[in-house]
Amino acid sequence: MGGNKLQGIATPIPNKNSIVAALPACILSSGTITYKNVPKSTDVEKILKMLKLLGAEVEDGDFNNLKITCKNIHSYKVDSVLGNQIRASILFAGPMLARFGKAQIPLPGGCVLGKRAISAHIDAFQKAGVIVKVHRDFVELTAPSKPKKEYCIWQCEASVTATENIVMYASGINSEITVIDAASEPHICDLMNLLQDMGARITGLGSNRLKILGRSKLNSAVFIPKPDFVDIAGYIVAAAVTEGEIVIKNGNIPDIMDGILTWFEKFGIFIIKDKKNLLVKGPFNLSINNKGGFPLAGGTLPKFVPRPWPGFPVDVLPVMATLACKCNGRILLQNWMYESGLEFAKNLNEMGANIFMCDPQKIIVEGPVKFNGGEISSPGVIQACMAIFLASLADSATTVIHGVDILKRRYPDIFNIYKKLGADIEVLS
Repeated sequence: MGGNKLQGIATPIPNKNSIVAALPACILSSGTITYKNVPKSTDVEKILKMLKLLGAEVEDGDFNNLKITCKNIHSYKVDSVLGNQIRASILFAGPMLARFGKAQIPLPGGCVLGKRAISAHIDAFQKAGVIVKVHRDFVELTAPSKPKKEYCIWQCEASVTATENIVMYASGINSEITVIDAASEPHICDLMNLLQDMGARITGLGSNRLKILGRSKLNSAVFIPKPDFVDIAGYIVAAAVTEGEIVIKNGNIPDIMDGILTWFEKFGIFIIKDKKNLLVKGPFNLSINNKGGFPLAGGTLPKFVPRPWPGFPVDVLPVMATLACKCNGRILLQNWMYESGLEFAKNLNEMGANIFMCDPQKIIVEGPVKFNGGEISSPGVIQACMAIFLASLADSATTVIHGVDILKRRYPDIFNIYKKLGADIEVLS
């Protein structure tokens, strides 16, 4: 049942995308990599199972101090069943190639956001001399027996996971690899900080031009992820659509959050920076108008489009659709990165939204509306389900969401956390 004003203190989870990339990086070392403050999400659990099957020693009794040792890892083949379930399995390719010279990775699954081909990964690896063979259910990669001293890889797109993959490969071989048009999201910086602590030399951190001088033997290290900006954004939207007041602990991270906060303020959300924390405080004047600094789609219609970092992150776009539904005005949202990225808008319409679907990548949202609940089947995308979940909390109506467990892939304790903020949630078996 929605309609409760969410109030209290929330601590964002560590960056999920940092962790799913940093975990396979342990393959690059025979020493012990210690991971601090790891959420026990279903994606993390699957990655740990994959590592164990490869021969890694995983001390997972305490996820605040998770230790992994790959001294006795014995295989370059990722388990086909587990690997097919999450897209993060493709991130085993770079470390496997560096360690064994070979990698066999199942074609990855995960969120249903269109085809999500691995062409960017293939392109980057081939430019580093890797032979790639794509089979029906898996991809097979073979590193050159005698790598060149230098490679220059100009990526065909600023892909986050392709950048992470080629940087991990480069970190574990005795070559110098330059990556141009590299992605520069915060989770990539988290990963590169770990690789540097392990002994790789990386210049250009946080930019779109990286130079990596790797080593065939990397050291033990400790990994500490930063808070997840996607989770922080979710709390901001939750406070706004429920007219609540939420303190987000350690959410004031200027080099990560300031650009995102600028856009939230354009929607009329009042956010106070209080030392390390953010206070999202009502009452709000949620509105969209062409005087607010929005770019225009034509005429007087504002538009909101995600961009590669440091632009507005695409993973936060779905909850912005929920926010726009509660704002006075019209706005066009576009997700150009995924061909089916905004299909969940039809679920919001079932709940009472007023959204015109131009196509699966473009929608026009008009508000404010009052969500009327209903029985909704969750789309197979974590953040799309999050948008529906936040919409279900906004107004005094009962919503039944089927398939909501997909949220646990990113947010392992989400329902208890939101209950503590005052949400009325019942988990049905």
